[in-house]
Amino acid sequence: MNDPFLEAEGVHTEQGAMTESINSAVQQRQNKVYGREDVGDERNRFRTEWANLIRDESKRYVNSTSTIAPSDAEHCQAIQRIADNLSIRFATCLFNGRQRFGTSQKALNLYLKYLWRLGLAMEPPHCPIDSIVLSAGGLTGSWTRCDSEKEYMKWIGWLRDMAKPLSLAEWEYRVWSRDAPSQKQQLKHE
Repeated sequence: MNDPFLEAEGVHTEQGAMTESINSAVQQRQNKVYGREDVGDERNRFRTEWANLIRDESKRYVNSTSTIAPSDAEHCQAIQRIADNLSIRFATCLFNGRQRFGTSQKALNLYLKYLWRLGLAMEPPHCPIDSIVLSAGGLTGSWTRCDSEKEYMKWIGWLRDMAKPLSLAEWEYRVWSRDAPSQKQQLKHE
């Protein structure tokens, strides 16, 4: 598949999609995920568990016989389960003992976008919410600080209305295509 997004990101496999999704969620300057320096291999264990949770939650999007994506409520529940499970298991190494909703949505939604563009999953119901998407939608807020499903869904609702007649995923893909040259540089400075 010759997809400009996948080529620009250097993602060609499911494993590459996972690695880039988690890296993108944690490597933003303003997204303080960890609460302390690494002790032993806890960050590796954290990332491995995060990947396992994302893969588990994404099963309903991958090679599904259904063409109907999970509802907003089901999708948000998946994001919340990821955040809660990581918070319980890794509270001692997380900033304020918590994996935020915004960080979890970024990784899951980006992973689903990669799988969709790779042809391995259906079109996702949401898009990765980050500063580029918020800005393109004329919204203020910080996905890196968001720990609220309510705030997240306000953003999704606003963006969906803006995206019409396109789906949210298609709209975000066009935003990425338009802003691709400067997007990666800006995301590194969030």
